[in-house]
Amino acid sequence: MPVRLAILAVVLTTACAPARPATTGGATAPLNLLLITLDTFRADRIGPRLTPALDRLAAAGLRFTDARTVAPLTLPAHVSIMTGLRPPRHGTRLNGVVYTSGTDTLATRLQQAGYRTGAVVGAFVLDRRFGLAAGFDDYDDDIARDPAAMDTLHAERPAGAVIDRALAMLAHRTGPAPWLQWVHLYDAHAPYTPAPAALSRAAGVAYDGDVAGVDDAVGRLLVAVAARADAARTAIVVVGDHGESLGAHDEATHGMLVTEPAIRVPLLLRVPGMAPATRRDAASVVDVAPTLLALAGQAVPDLDGRNLLAPLPDDVSSYAESEYPTVAAWAPVSALVRGSWKLVIADRPRLFDLAADAEEQRDLAAQEPARARELTAALQVIRRRVASAGNPATVSADTARQLRALGYVTAASPRGTAAAPAPGVMRDWSAFEAALTDSRAGRLAQAVPVLASLTAAHPDAPIFASSYARALAESGRTREALTRFRAAVARFPGDWSLFHELSAVAREAGLMTEAARAEDAALVLSPREPSALNGRGLLFADAGVPADAARSFTQALDADPTNATYQANLGNALRATGDLDGAATAYRRALARAPNLGDAANGLGAVLVQQQRPAEAVPWLEQAARDPAFTGAQLNLGIALQQAGQPDRAVAQYRKVAALPTPSREREAARALLAQMGPR
Repeated sequence: MPVRLAILAVVLTTACAPARPATTGGATAPLNLLLITLDTFRADRIGPRLTPALDRLAAAGLRFTDARTVAPLTLPAHVSIMTGLRPPRHGTRLNGVVYTSGTDTLATRLQQAGYRTGAVVGAFVLDRRFGLAAGFDDYDDDIARDPAAMDTLHAERPAGAVIDRALAMLAHRTGPAPWLQWVHLYDAHAPYTPAPAALSRAAGVAYDGDVAGVDDAVGRLLVAVAARADAARTAIVVVGDHGESLGAHDEATHGMLVTEPAIRVPLLLRVPGMAPATRRDAASVVDVAPTLLALAGQAVPDLDGRNLLAPLPDDVSSYAESEYPTVAAWAPVSALVRGSWKLVIADRPRLFDLAADAEEQRDLAAQEPARARELTAALQVIRRRVASAGNPATVSADTARQLRALGYVTAASPRGTAAAPAPGVMRDWSAFEAALTDSRAGRLAQAVPVLASLTAAHPDAPIFASSYARALAESGRTREALTRFRAAVARFPGDWSLFHELSAVAREAGLMTEAARAEDAALVLSPREPSALNGRGLLFADAGVPADAARSFTQALDADPTNATYQANLGNALRATGDLDGAATAYRRALARAPNLGDAANGLGAVLVQQQRPAEAVPWLEQAARDPAFTGAQLNLGIALQQAGQPDRAVAQYRKVAALPTPSREREAARALLAQMGPR
């Protein structure tokens, strides 16, 4: 794609000195720092047609045309952006794995230096529970989550809403103190849902339409920042966290492969007073933190990244990896790019000359053995710098003992290292992604046969086994799901999530002893896992021990404070203990996060009735009763109406519940209340 900066396409071989910070009354004012991260954003989409705002920014600053991510996954890439460390060193190598290495982040370092720090993120995958909120005075992760799927990573908010929150946060950044503002935009991630105008600009290509929509949002933010009084001392960095394969090498989206479409990212930097240029030297997302620290006048510690404005080192190389294939029992992949040469290691080393083979089709490892050995040695040095946390999937001796006490065998979990995620198996992965889409959309009749076939074809893959068992459970085939989950925990005893899901299905089947045993096993493997703590709370509630249930729900919320379902569960437990004020607080917190959460609205209404405030209860119970299957809310609404002095409406509500075809406690209670009210 032609780019207007072509005339400046030169490699800068000398230091690119940052502009001196602005001065006020003789005193140096540190630079403000605006960091914009673009999720799932291909480097080759930057240009005037799709991204005019980003193109203008590139024309006014530095554009790095050979920038790569360290991992084609959102959380590991962002941890690297914020720490300047590669994944082997910071230890967060998959989405959902909490960053706990203890290394200071960009935010913590700048906060200690007197910066005011804020962040607004666009997806739950960067929720505060995953470890990146430290150092931010304000961390806005207020993202609506599906109450029926609170524990999944699939929750996002549109770029426009993110920009609104970022502008509101920036409005409070006044006065002399410098600021760091991070803004994360997720819209280019699948599924692609562009607005009609953006789709039109993208000639009907859905991914490109989402890219165009993100650019519109970025443009609005950049205009607002340019209009600020402190614009002259504000540096701006835009970086992608990873790309999108769009079918290259049979990968529909991203995560499994480290091919160029998945790891090449945009990287733009504008510093006040610095001349624009195009940079073709290799850059990485790990270079963002040291560069911003240098711009802030801070010492740059020993990081994997480099200050992009300092002199170039002799041998610049880019590292990338993905541990994600291991969930399908395939080999993890890693890559090292130096100059035009790219080494990829999965089941074996492969070597590509990107200058002559941009699509990575011709393996030259046999023709260039010395170069392959050199790059392999360099890559292995990087991978040996492993975070001290070790492998979280390893079952320790103490954990094995606790699992045996619960009745579970702890044989070593199989780890796939034979098969690489090559085109053949990638077609299976694409089929799996399509089946997951069908399953989430309720098209279980289409999803279940595909998942069954994939599970049979890949018996060592826990993700296929668990997804198939889950789809069976969602289809109402509980007995088959139990059989599948029991087999899965026997085959993969180091996976806490399989024990948790077994517990949930066993609880649904009324097998409470097995459910408790499985949830305990999940917590042995992952003691702070919020979904397992919530599951244990539900089991305590079922057993009529609400105080213990409340403690478990509180622990779950400590680990996942934005989870509205856990708040509602805590409210239910506190109400059962008689702590009505505490219950009301929990319900209101749940509704602040999820305004349409029926369980919380019903619980708050019930509390208000118990507190002799039935008129206040009615609107909440009306909201909960919009779900015709929520018979408890239907009955509670009748009670609130009766106590609020609206007998006719109460009778009509009781009659609806009394007429239900299936016997239930609510139906019998409604009939008894009607009888007490007499004929009307």
